Amino acid sequence: PMLMSSRRPFKLRRVSQLWNLSIALFSLGGTLATVPHLARQLSEHGLWYTACADAYELAGSGAPAMWAALFTWSKIAELFDTVLLIAKKRKLMLLHWFHHASVIGFVWSSWIYPTPLALWYGAMNYSVHSIMYAYFFAVSIDRRVLKLAPVVTTLQISQFAWGTVINSVATFSWSRADVGCAVEPRFLQIGCGLYLAYGAMFAHLFATRYLGKAQRRGELPVSPERADDAALKAV
Repeated sequence: PMLMSSRRPFKLRRVSQLWNLSIALFSLGGTLATVPHLARQLSEHGLWYTACADAYELAGSGAPAMWAALFTWSKIAELFDTVLLIAKKRKLMLLHWFHHASVIGFVWSSWIYPTPLALWYGAMNYSVHSIMYAYFFAVSIDRRVLKLAPVVTTLQISQFAWGTVINSVATFSWSRADVGCAVEPRFLQIGCGLYLAYGAMFAHLFATRYLGKAQRRGELPVSPERADDAALKAV
């Protein structure tokens, strides 16, 4: 922000469009690689297996493994969201910078502590991002798409709600000696805390932005000049 203090905001509409479309397509590829694999594991082995089995046994080879690696690197690339906001001289929300900073550390720690939960985290995040970035791209073309903003935020909240359920399954299994779970306790504790924090922050955002007085008057859920910003993007 200090670099832009004496400069006028850049007009980066085309750059933002290209960026959002690229991430939407990338996330769609990740969705197609991870969600069917996760669904097969659920169908064949059940919920416990997908949350607690050995990470390399669950998704340690083939397309799921490749997209897991790409997922990790993509969190660094997504810092370009912040670059765009700064270049446009837009205010950085607490939700934005806390989310990006914590996600990078959390995701990269999975290289140190391989966890089966990563398949769930990645599949959910890829799925939500494919829709969310497509939404931002669509809004930059047709402002009427803004009406879908509450739906997108609801998907984000749902991601963190279900992630909390999966974390709870892993926590319960790990605490039971007769069940067990192949997760690192410290990683699991951090994951539980972050998912609860993200869920609470996005729920607060939803309540203040879409359920407030302005929304009861029938105004648009997001102002047009901020429609293509990356401030609401989830992990």
